[in-house]
Amino acid sequence: MLRKNFYRGAVFSAAVRLTGDKVTQNHRNMKKLGLFLIPALAVLLSACNDDDGDYPRYTPLITTVRTIDASGSDYYFQRDNGQTLYPSDKSRVAAYRATDRQRAVIWFNLLQGIQGYDYNIALYAVQEIYTGTSEEVDTPARLEELGDSPASITPAYCNLSDEWLTLYLGYPVMDNSKHDFTLIVNRVETPEESHEGYLDVELRHNPGGDLTGYTQWYYVSFDLTPIAPLLEGKQGVTLKIKTQQNGTKYLRLERNPGSAAQ
Repeated sequence: MLRKNFYRGAVFSAAVRLTGDKVTQNHRNMKKLGLFLIPALAVLLSACNDDDGDYPRYTPLITTVRTIDASGSDYYFQRDNGQTLYPSDKSRVAAYRATDRQRAVIWFNLLQGIQGYDYNIALYAVQEIYTGTSEEVDTPARLEELGDSPASITPAYCNLSDEWLTLYLGYPVMDNSKHDFTLIVNRVETPEESHEGYLDVELRHNPGGDLTGYTQWYYVSFDLTPIAPLLEGKQGVTLKIKTQQNGTKYLRLERNPGSAAQ
């Protein structure tokens, strides 16, 4: 089962890598980023300093966790372009137990190559992000259940691959565990804007009664497997989203050239 865990993405908006063919080094930013990490990661990475040279040098990646054994103690990570990273050195995250197809941000260094995977890594930290699903909706009752609360979006930090749509969203929050997000194909209402060759999808947000607090930004990722047949032959999606300040918006998102299908 997919879990809804949150990664506070605002801090890493310019540093987390969503696309591209190669992993890239990020020497200068990593220690600076540590100043703004959520508490658990701040403690973990505070020990990784420039003096002893033990700190993650590569740009963090948003990946899919894939389990190898039932216990979740052995696992690897898959990028949206299909490349795989195996953490042969898990010593810094020994307590982590993986859930298959959970989305997560990883901090790492590259090690010497390993057979069967594109990269061999020393894993420094894992932060799971909200991992939601997608569905077709054909009843008003289901629409109401899914909610229709607004959220801001930064299109530049969004990514569409064959299997995942990852969005960068901002919304008022005090207790993030109450918030649910679903990506839907709406068969009840006709969108005001549609484009040939693109699947019409819609973001639904149910805050669970958590309507106050400061706006915070998070990455949210949706599994597209349930609507995969509808995406066949499409160039991308037209996303309908109810925003906080600008009302309903329609964003056309292209399938990323670095996705596994390309």
